[in-house]
Amino acid sequence: MMTDNEKDVEFVNKYVKLAARMSNLLKSKKGELLIAVKIKGEGKGYYWSISDRAFVLIERSADFYWVDKMPKDEKGRLCLFTPYTFGMGNIILVEEEKIEWLGYN
Repeated sequence: MMTDNEKDVEFVNKYVKLAARMSNLLKSKKGELLIAVKIKGEGKGYYWSISDRAFVLIERSADFYWVDKMPKDEKGRLCLFTPYTFGMGNIILVEEEKIEWLGYN
């Protein structure tokens, strides 16, 4: 049986590994940081998900990052990445005028 101290150490080790994996989602393959952005407005909105190939309901207050290596689509929308827990994320298209640029933070 594990002691409380051993359980704490195991928890911290798993947390550190998860945090490291999540931080890697915020970098390009070359290790460059992605630029943080927000979607203007409040509440939720439907946005085209490249990953799901469908419109998905997204909370506008979520954390987003501009994927600058992806060109604008035929409608002029930019590609944003939003990380989720456990290494999953979503890539959506958003009109440039609806994006608030935060920079590196």
